[in-house]
Amino acid sequence: MTYTHRLATPEDSQAIAPLWAAFATERATIDPSMKLKPNFDYEKYVSHQLNKPLSYCYLLETQTNNQTQIVGCIFIYFYDEAPPPNLPAELLEEHELENPFLSRRIGSVLGMYVQPEHRQPENIQLLANVALEKAQEMEVSDIDLLIAADQKGMQALLKRSGFTPTAVQFSKHYETSPNSNSPSLHPPHPELDVPEPPLPGAIPLRNPKTNELVYNNQDKPVFIYPVTNSNGQLIKTSKNLPIYPTPLRDPQTQDWIFDANGELVVNPILKDDKGQIFEYKGMAQFHPPSYKMQAGKLVLEKDDSGNYLFRDVERDGQGNIVLSPEGLPIFQQNSLN
Repeated sequence: MTYTHRLATPEDSQAIAPLWAAFATERATIDPSMKLKPNFDYEKYVSHQLNKPLSYCYLLETQTNNQTQIVGCIFIYFYDEAPPPNLPAELLEEHELENPFLSRRIGSVLGMYVQPEHRQPENIQLLANVALEKAQEMEVSDIDLLIAADQKGMQALLKRSGFTPTAVQFSKHYETSPNSNSPSLHPPHPELDVPEPPLPGAIPLRNPKTNELVYNNQDKPVFIYPVTNSNGQLIKTSKNLPIYPTPLRDPQTQDWIFDANGELVVNPILKDDKGQIFEYKGMAQFHPPSYKMQAGKLVLEKDDSGNYLFRDVERDGQGNIVLSPEGLPIFQQNSLN
């Protein structure tokens, strides 16, 4: 019996669905904590996976009575641990804080299933090889796989292919009542109520305490806009990232600051003597606000017209920005109009 492989298309969803249903059933048998949903639509699930970007399915086929039959499949997917290049600066900073390891380009397997009567080692190897070839094509740095403890044959195949075991997963299942008033384990989902941005690249401003949208005095959502030049073109960092200014906050209440016209006040971007954006470790720098003491409290300083003031940088005799030993700009105590 001859076996071949090919890349699946969305039109194969109906034929793949029974295979994936069998895969899920076997998975639930191995792990009692994985309970199947009744009447789950596997065809719709497979179609969804086949239409996802960076997700691929390869089929194992054989000929029976001049009829081509799909007898196995492997779903693989790829992702980059590095943040996307268009991520706003504040989200980029958050990503850096939460990830102590260097980013990797990852290839992984959603699942592989071959009908029992066709599980010859060479068929498993055939699907594994095509997945490895795709991973090389995608130029991944690492392949991460989760293999069931009882899949000794698969573990041996992976070791022969150069994989090394890096972790052991343990599971313990607890029975919980579906009607219990359990604490929520859902993180906030700001994307669920994101308003339509007025301009490309604009991101809505949110209350850092409640994650709710911030509205101006006209009850319209407030947006932060990427920095542009006089022609309206995006100004980007040396890493080709858009630059989002830092909104100004009241030092006492930490509320966002709006001017007399209801516009969000942001820190002006810092430029060098040549008019170029000043960066520190790839991050654009901004003029900090000017403060003063008033009635024993630290407040934002304004000019006679009610405009908020920001501090200028120290410059040497040649007009160059004076830097600290760490390379950060040193700002004056006086204000910048």
